[in-house]
Amino acid sequence: MKNVVVYTAIFGNYDFLYEPTIVPDNVDFVCFTDNKNMESNVWQIRNVLPLYKNPELKNPYVRNARKYKALPHRFLSDYEYSIWVDGNATCRGNINELVNEYLDTCNIAVYDKMSCMLDPWDCIYEEARRIFQFGEINLQRESNKGIKAYKDNPKLIKKQVEKYKKEGFPEHLGLLSAMVIVRRHNKDDCIELGEGWWNEMKYYSHLDQMSFNYVTWKNKTKFNWIKEDVRNCRHFLNEGKHKVKIKITDDYEPINLEYFLNMKLQQGGGGKEVILNNKTLKTVREVVDFWKSKDVKTFQRQLNSSNWQYFNCMVAQFKHDVANHHDMGWNKLTKEYFDSLGDMTDDEIEVYLKENPVEFESGFIKHSYHRAVAMIGRLIFGKKYIPFYMDRGQIYDKSPVIDNVKYITIPETIGIPRGDFTVCQSGILSTMGIRQNDDLDIIISTEARNQIFKGDKYFIRRNGVEIFEKDKGKFIIFDAQGDDDLIENYSFQIDGYNFLEPRFYFSRKNKKTEKDLEDWKGIERFFELENYKGYPFNQLTLKQWGYNFI
Repeated sequence: MKNVVVYTAIFGNYDFLYEPTIVPDNVDFVCFTDNKNMESNVWQIRNVLPLYKNPELKNPYVRNARKYKALPHRFLSDYEYSIWVDGNATCRGNINELVNEYLDTCNIAVYDKMSCMLDPWDCIYEEARRIFQFGEINLQRESNKGIKAYKDNPKLIKKQVEKYKKEGFPEHLGLLSAMVIVRRHNKDDCIELGEGWWNEMKYYSHLDQMSFNYVTWKNKTKFNWIKEDVRNCRHFLNEGKHKVKIKITDDYEPINLEYFLNMKLQQGGGGKEVILNNKTLKTVREVVDFWKSKDVKTFQRQLNSSNWQYFNCMVAQFKHDVANHHDMGWNKLTKEYFDSLGDMTDDEIEVYLKENPVEFESGFIKHSYHRAVAMIGRLIFGKKYIPFYMDRGQIYDKSPVIDNVKYITIPETIGIPRGDFTVCQSGILSTMGIRQNDDLDIIISTEARNQIFKGDKYFIRRNGVEIFEKDKGKFIIFDAQGDDDLIENYSFQIDGYNFLEPRFYFSRKNKKTEKDLEDWKGIERFFELENYKGYPFNQLTLKQWGYNFI
């Protein structure tokens, strides 16, 4: 077993993973990430679930990286020494030298910000002042940026600074440059520091340099300064301010039938007016219902070269080797042309749509119009819907699924971060479009329970939110070991919020009352329409859904 680990964490495609130039025999390199397509010849890639999302930030997933940064004792306990490296840095020296030089008299070593050429200062309060200063300059340049003009929410930083001043934390006590941290991380003082540091970054600013020196002062933690400019030193090189972004191949997700039926189609001429019955039809559902009741093929014979392109495509559905309509010309997209092409099988359509994502926008069809009407044709003629793949960021951009969930934002207003609770019970029905939840039932982490509710292990009700008592028995099924396990290993995410796998709800849901029976009808219809195959529900297997209970 190697005794030294260099590790990093990259979430939200924010950094590029740089390969180290020197790899000592006793050192492992580990990267925690939510990117399932990340690869490396040196780094061990550990895929993990991002539990925290703050949409108002430049990188909404940054707190996930901070958790791994602060808590190596939780995730890398098999190693004696750990060296954290930010995702925008290259390791270019023998890491063992840092361990040997700086961990001889204590268990922690950090780089001194006073040694940084670009921004040498030694005070948390000065750091906050600079954040406010540059944020205000950015805001003057681009007033529409809002909070994103700042490195973090200025109200949160102000609250944090006021807290530190009230507690007597002195000015000019030192400031780390947190790109690299060297630790003997399983020692008690490191564990105490890490847990305290993580609490600060979770409940106040995510900016690590805003709280590290405060926590070391509060805990009287001994550490060594490394008096080098960490951005360009013997062992590391900063590759730029997050200058390389990763384009991953799983940015596209399937949309389900219900989503497609509710999409609006762009109005216009050139044949669109025929599909939309002279602009009287707005949505895919309306188009399907209208033409289902008509003699489509008789109507088709009345069209001409100025208006037949979309209608002929709708009737033909999916064909092999269709030419580009811009190159071929709309007037040549005749019934006879489409009849001359071979039909695609369902399996071929499925592969084609997955490999060729559509350019639909949030709830709106402007581009990829021919593919849309080809699918409409399938539905008109009684064939099954086969999912389109869309840019994930566009699917619910203007009407998020999460907006259907009543009280979903309340837990954060009472101090519970998104990563520290999971929604259970009828909350899932709201996302499925079956009915709105009456209240918001959640399970919270041990850490949140201790931090916010002083360890209260009983049922808690706040502002429409109902928090189940600690490790409630009805959830200790399917091998789940308690609240923390349910949040971290039995939940999936919708817009950054955790939802408990539906099987925990469906396995014991009542089937007696009128309300419950209506719920079950909605659940059954959801599966009959195969809506579970569309994003964000496609994250779950049928086992996780509890399909056997339906």
